[in-house]
This record gives sequence, C-alpha cells and structure tokens, in this order.
Amino acid sequence: MQNYTEKAKEIIAKNIYMTVATATPDGEPWVSPVFFAYDDGYNLFWTSEKESRHSRLIRENGRVAIVVFDSSAPEGEGDGVYFEANAAEINDPEEAKQAMALFSARATQDEFKVWKVEEVTGNGAWRMYKATPHKISKLTEGEYVNEQYVDRRIEISLGANQN
Repeated sequence: MQNYTEKAKEIIAKNIYMTVATATPDGEPWVSPVFFAYDDGYNLFWTSEKESRHSRLIRENGRVAIVVFDSSAPEGEGDGVYFEANAAEINDPEEAKQAMALFSARATQDEFKVWKVEEVTGNGAWRMYKATPHKISKLTEGEYVNEQYVDRRIEISLGANQN
C-alpha cells in the first residue's frame, strides 16, 4: 500500500506553486496561483500585493481551498495535495519575519525574496499570508464507475496543526 502522507510531503517539497481558491461572502469564486513556502506544521505562506483580488477576498472571508499539484507529471499520472484552510494576512512584525525567512529561503531569485519587514507590513504594498490547514487530502487510487475512471481522495495528516 502506498504511503500517502510521504507522497504528499514529497509533492509539497518538489513544487513551488500552489493555487489558492477564495470566494466573496456571497460565494463568487476566484483562484490565484502563488509561489509558496511552508513550515514544519505544513502551514502555507505566500506574499501578494495587499490590494490584489485574492488578498481582499481573504480579508473578507478567510476560508480558502488550496491545491499543490505536480503539473510536470505525464498525462494520467498527475498527483496533488488538497487543503481546506483558514488564511489570514500576517500583521505581527515578528510573525512576518518568520514567514519571510521561510519564503525567502525557498526563493532562488533575489527579486522574489522579501528583504525587509517594512515591505510586508504598515505602508508596504505587499503582505505575507498564512494558511492554516484544517483538512488535507490527497489523490488515491481511483475506480471505474460506469466504465469511466474517477479520481478519489483520501484524508491525510501532515502536521500537528490538524484536528
């Protein structure tokens, strides 16, 4: 039997982009691909312009869905990790510094690193965001329904933050 938790951790470590799904309070959806970092508890961090649509939506409604998907996989072999999470703008300078360190350590190009906490707090145009997962799932073996292959997911636990 495949170790789904280890495979999920591998997918997260190997991929640098995730897609964040947000919604208005009325349920109008919006998705945004972002470069991300993560901590040992699999909290997810990214930086975005504070007035971008998904940033405004997170301030209105912090419930998000996130997928980290291995888009380099050949057709039919794709795999992903799915998160249901609560996301928020990081406003505490000390917490922002910790998130910046994770984010900047993962970035390979200087223009994508965050150098000063003032860039992501106060009058800075950018903000650091944190998504705290409450449910994580991963693709598992699918099955055939009416002779058509259907993907299935299994709920997994990656870190101490999950219920």
